[in-house]
Amino acid sequence: MNGITFAALDFETATSSRASACEIGLVTVADGKITDTITSLIRPDNNHYNPSNTYIHGIGPSDTEYAHGFEEVWPIFAKRLRDNIVVAHYAPFDMGVIREECSLRGLPYPEFRFVCSCALAKFVLPGFYSYGLESLCNYFGITVEGHHRAGNDALMTAKLMLALCEKAEVDSIDELVEKYHYRFGSFDGNAYQPFNRLHERSSRDSLNQFAKEYEADEEGFDDENPFYDKEVVFTGTMSMPRQDMMRMVLDIGGRAKDTLTRSTDFLVVGQQDYRIVGEEGMSGKQKKAMQMIEKGAPLQVLSESEFMEMIGDGKKGFGQRDWWDLSFEEIKRIGAQHPEMTMSDLEKMKGILY
Repeated sequence: MNGITFAALDFETATSSRASACEIGLVTVADGKITDTITSLIRPDNNHYNPSNTYIHGIGPSDTEYAHGFEEVWPIFAKRLRDNIVVAHYAPFDMGVIREECSLRGLPYPEFRFVCSCALAKFVLPGFYSYGLESLCNYFGITVEGHHRAGNDALMTAKLMLALCEKAEVDSIDELVEKYHYRFGSFDGNAYQPFNRLHERSSRDSLNQFAKEYEADEEGFDDENPFYDKEVVFTGTMSMPRQDMMRMVLDIGGRAKDTLTRSTDFLVVGQQDYRIVGEEGMSGKQKKAMQMIEKGAPLQVLSESEFMEMIGDGKKGFGQRDWWDLSFEEIKRIGAQHPEMTMSDLEKMKGILY
């Protein structure tokens, strides 16, 4: 445990917009020991709050009336995080706050690597009934009062991460990430890389498994994209690895497979190897697709360039997309279906509940 060094981060927001941070909490861990805890209230724009958010964390306009804005508070925390490993429980939420706030206010992205304790917990504790922060902490006997505040949640996340490392029998965050075949997420200048699993093989089974296990960042879902909620299959040689093509579809809220079925909506055809496809110039997938179309299947065949043009209009730069947000009524409905989870867990894990 002596080599485990990281910083645990947590945000609370005033509205459904990620660019409405109202509190930040940061806990630093050095060589397996908690060394520092800092927290700060943040005044959101116009000091405006949604009642549903106040219900979750208890912070309201009177608490932040005289607090500094994000552009004043964030640089202090960003300096502490620079070149560090950052841990957040359901990282897409907290990293989304950073991205949206920085983009709105013209602030540079920070520079650090990050991991998601929620995602890693699913491999350290497979089959556990709930991966909410409070439920996991209860399992490990971690108690912190005031679960709904950023400083307390950051402290719970720090203690949880140490418990996960001990359970997984690793001596560093790097070792934990490598053990479960993940790739660090990162902020680097203007670039952003989400925290996701790696899949080294390229066989059909591994590609289908990749699409099944890939954890898309819900903020990228774009219901106006032609591939949203559509199933896309690829064949032939593309200008980039097929796994990356599949990731593009998954990132906007589509479905990707390496097997053509009756549920397939699009077949994207790359360059075909003449030695494999023969004189007809069509792969087995393309032949099957043509047969399905002749029988009335609503299947479209696209070239790689057509695919890139269509998905490009909806990508919004792979980092400037709007978040998909649950209404308060939907959160309450899901809460009724998952009584073991708290309101804060439901808000932060909304993309995992289904």
